[in-house]
Amino acid sequence: MIVAIAESCPSGAITYIRKDAGPQEQPPVVNTVRIRENGSLALHAEIVLGDETSFRATLCRCGASENKPFCDGSHNKSGFAATGEPALKDTPALDARNGPLTVTPTKNGQLKLEGNLEIVTGTGHTVDRTQRTFLCRCGHSANKPFCDGTHKKVGFVGQSGAAAKAANLPPQGERSNFIVAQRSWLYRPARIG
Repeated sequence: MIVAIAESCPSGAITYIRKDAGPQEQPPVVNTVRIRENGSLALHAEIVLGDETSFRATLCRCGASENKPFCDGSHNKSGFAATGEPALKDTPALDARNGPLTVTPTKNGQLKLEGNLEIVTGTGHTVDRTQRTFLCRCGHSANKPFCDGTHKKVGFVGQSGAAAKAANLPPQGERSNFIVAQRSWLYRPARIG
Protein backbone atom coordinates (compact mmCIF):
# COMPACT_ATOMS: atom_id res chain seq x y z
CA MET A 1 0.00 0.00 0.00
CA ILE A 2 2.82 2.45 0.87
CA VAL A 3 4.58 1.62 -2.42
CA ALA A 4 1.41 2.29 -4.45
CA ILE A 5 0.86 5.64 -2.73
CA ALA A 6 4.47 6.73 -3.23
CA GLU A 7 4.61 5.64 -6.87
CA SER A 8 1.34 7.43 -7.69
CA CYS A 9 2.72 10.75 -6.42
CA PRO A 10 3.47 12.68 -9.64
CA SER A 11 5.86 15.16 -8.02
CA GLY A 12 8.12 12.59 -6.38
CA ALA A 13 7.53 14.41 -3.08
CA ILE A 14 6.75 11.03 -1.54
CA THR A 15 9.44 8.42 -2.07
CA TYR A 16 10.40 5.17 -0.38
CA ILE A 17 13.29 2.83 0.18
CA ARG A 18 12.34 -0.77 0.90
CA LYS A 19 14.14 -2.39 3.80
CA ASP A 20 12.53 -5.83 3.40
CA ALA A 21 14.47 -6.93 0.28
CA GLY A 22 11.39 -6.17 -1.86
CA PRO A 23 11.83 -4.46 -5.22
CA GLN A 24 12.79 -0.79 -5.23
CA GLU A 25 11.04 1.67 -7.52
CA GLN A 26 12.09 1.26 -11.15
CA PRO A 27 12.25 3.86 -13.92
CA PRO A 28 9.29 3.82 -16.31
CA VAL A 29 9.33 1.96 -19.61
CA VAL A 30 8.45 5.22 -21.39
CA ASN A 31 9.86 8.61 -20.38
CA THR A 32 7.09 11.21 -20.37
CA VAL A 33 6.50 14.83 -19.55
CA ARG A 34 2.80 15.48 -19.03
CA ILE A 35 1.57 19.02 -19.71
CA ARG A 36 -0.97 20.02 -17.08
CA GLU A 37 -3.72 22.49 -17.97
CA ASN A 38 -2.81 25.87 -16.41
CA GLY A 39 -0.17 24.10 -14.34
CA SER A 40 3.12 22.27 -14.09
CA LEU A 41 5.12 19.84 -16.19
CA ALA A 42 4.95 16.36 -14.64
CA LEU A 43 7.99 14.25 -15.50
CA HIS A 44 8.12 10.46 -15.18
CA ALA A 45 11.51 9.16 -16.24
CA GLU A 46 14.97 8.35 -14.93
CA ILE A 47 15.46 12.07 -14.24
CA VAL A 48 19.02 13.30 -13.84
CA LEU A 49 19.03 16.81 -12.35
CA GLY A 50 22.42 17.98 -11.18
CA ASP A 51 24.02 15.13 -9.28
CA GLU A 52 20.73 13.51 -8.22
CA THR A 53 18.51 10.94 -9.93
CA SER A 54 14.79 10.50 -9.33
CA PHE A 55 11.84 9.01 -11.21
CA ARG A 56 9.11 11.65 -10.75
CA ALA A 57 9.07 15.45 -10.54
CA THR A 58 6.75 18.36 -11.21
CA LEU A 59 8.52 21.34 -12.69
CA CYS A 60 7.35 24.93 -12.83
CA ARG A 61 6.24 26.34 -16.17
CA CYS A 62 4.50 29.50 -14.90
CA GLY A 63 7.67 31.27 -13.76
CA ALA A 64 6.22 32.16 -10.34
CA SER A 65 7.49 29.27 -8.19
CA GLU A 66 9.60 30.24 -5.20
CA ASN A 67 11.33 26.87 -5.57
CA LYS A 68 12.43 26.83 -9.19
CA PRO A 69 12.83 24.58 -11.10
CA PHE A 70 10.17 22.73 -9.07
CA CYS A 71 6.48 23.61 -8.99
CA ASP A 72 5.22 24.92 -5.64
CA GLY A 73 1.62 25.57 -6.75
CA SER A 74 2.20 29.28 -7.45
CA HIS A 75 0.43 28.91 -10.81
CA ASN A 76 -2.85 28.80 -8.86
CA LYS A 77 -2.27 32.21 -7.25
CA SER A 78 -0.62 33.89 -10.24
CA GLY A 79 -3.48 33.25 -12.66
CA PHE A 80 -1.21 31.33 -15.04
CA ALA A 81 -3.15 30.14 -18.08
CA ALA A 82 -1.78 27.68 -20.61
CA THR A 83 -3.39 24.81 -22.38
CA GLY A 84 -2.60 21.25 -21.47
CA GLU A 85 -3.58 20.31 -25.04
CA PRO A 86 -1.15 22.01 -27.48
CA ALA A 87 -1.05 21.10 -31.17
CA LEU A 88 0.20 17.59 -31.87
CA LYS A 89 3.25 16.97 -34.06
CA ASP A 90 3.55 14.05 -36.43
CA THR A 91 6.79 12.57 -35.15
CA PRO A 92 8.19 9.08 -35.68
CA ALA A 93 8.56 6.64 -32.79
CA LEU A 94 11.86 6.71 -30.96
CA ASP A 95 14.18 3.69 -31.19
CA ALA A 96 14.18 3.58 -27.38
CA ARG A 97 11.57 5.15 -25.09
CA ASN A 98 13.37 5.03 -21.75
CA GLY A 99 16.82 5.66 -20.30
CA PRO A 100 18.30 8.63 -18.45
CA LEU A 101 16.66 12.02 -19.05
CA THR A 102 18.96 14.91 -18.19
CA VAL A 103 17.08 18.01 -17.06
CA THR A 104 19.01 21.27 -17.04
CA PRO A 105 17.32 24.48 -15.91
CA THR A 106 19.41 27.02 -17.81
CA LYS A 107 20.39 30.22 -16.00
CA ASN A 108 17.40 32.56 -16.23
CA GLY A 109 16.10 30.56 -19.19
CA GLN A 110 14.38 27.44 -20.42
CA LEU A 111 14.42 23.84 -19.25
CA LYS A 112 16.73 21.77 -21.45
CA LEU A 113 15.74 18.09 -21.57
CA GLU A 114 18.09 15.56 -23.17
CA GLY A 115 17.30 11.88 -23.58
CA ASN A 116 14.40 9.82 -24.93
CA LEU A 117 11.17 11.67 -24.19
CA GLU A 118 7.53 11.72 -25.15
CA ILE A 119 5.73 15.01 -24.49
CA VAL A 120 2.14 14.18 -23.64
CA THR A 121 -1.03 16.23 -23.16
CA GLY A 122 -3.07 16.09 -19.99
CA THR A 123 -5.46 13.69 -21.73
CA GLY A 124 -2.68 11.39 -22.93
CA HIS A 125 -2.18 12.43 -26.57
CA THR A 126 1.44 12.51 -27.74
CA VAL A 127 2.54 16.03 -28.69
CA ASP A 128 6.11 15.16 -29.64
CA ARG A 129 8.74 12.42 -29.41
CA THR A 130 12.24 13.74 -29.11
CA GLN A 131 15.72 13.27 -27.71
CA ARG A 132 16.30 16.97 -27.03
CA THR A 133 13.91 19.80 -26.34
CA PHE A 134 13.69 23.19 -24.66
CA LEU A 135 10.58 23.84 -22.57
CA CYS A 136 9.33 27.18 -21.30
CA ARG A 137 9.64 27.86 -17.59
CA CYS A 138 9.08 31.63 -17.56
CA GLY A 139 5.37 31.32 -18.36
CA HIS A 140 5.41 33.79 -21.25
CA SER A 141 6.25 31.75 -24.37
CA ALA A 142 3.73 32.12 -27.18
CA ASN A 143 4.50 28.50 -28.11
CA LYS A 144 3.95 26.73 -24.75
CA PRO A 145 5.09 24.25 -23.64
CA PHE A 146 8.11 25.02 -25.84
CA CYS A 147 10.49 27.93 -25.25
CA ASP A 148 10.46 30.75 -27.80
CA GLY A 149 13.08 32.96 -26.08
CA THR A 150 10.56 35.28 -24.41
CA HIS A 151 12.32 34.79 -21.05
CA LYS A 152 14.98 37.25 -22.30
CA LYS A 153 12.37 39.95 -23.04
CA VAL A 154 10.54 39.57 -19.71
CA GLY A 155 13.70 39.36 -17.57
CA PHE A 156 12.94 35.95 -16.13
CA VAL A 157 15.10 35.02 -13.12
CA GLY A 158 15.38 31.43 -11.94
CA GLN A 159 17.71 29.15 -10.02
CA SER A 160 19.39 26.52 -12.10
CA GLY A 161 21.03 23.13 -11.89
CA ALA A 162 22.31 21.24 -8.86
CA ALA A 163 22.03 24.17 -6.43
CA ALA A 164 18.25 24.21 -6.81
CA LYS A 165 17.99 20.45 -6.29
CA ALA A 166 20.39 20.39 -3.34
CA ALA A 167 18.26 22.89 -1.44
CA ASN A 168 15.37 20.39 -1.37
CA LEU A 169 16.67 17.26 0.32
CA PRO A 170 13.70 15.56 1.99
CA PRO A 171 13.43 14.89 5.70
CA GLN A 172 12.90 11.19 6.37
CA GLY A 173 10.63 9.17 8.63
CA GLU A 174 10.47 5.42 9.14
CA ARG A 175 7.66 2.88 9.02
CA SER A 176 8.16 -0.89 9.32
CA ASN A 177 10.09 -2.06 6.24
CA PHE A 178 10.05 1.26 4.42
CA ILE A 179 11.68 4.62 4.70
CA VAL A 180 9.21 7.19 3.45
CA ALA A 181 10.49 10.64 2.56
CA GLN A 182 8.60 13.82 1.83
CA ARG A 183 10.06 16.91 0.22
CA SER A 184 9.36 19.78 2.57
CA TRP A 185 8.84 22.27 -0.25
CA LEU A 186 5.58 20.61 -1.24
CA TYR A 187 4.23 18.97 1.89
CA ARG A 188 4.63 19.62 5.59
CA PRO A 189 7.16 17.10 6.87
CA ALA A 190 5.52 14.24 8.74
CA ARG A 191 7.08 11.48 10.79
CA ILE A 192 5.50 8.15 9.96
CA GLY A 193 5.85 5.30 12.38
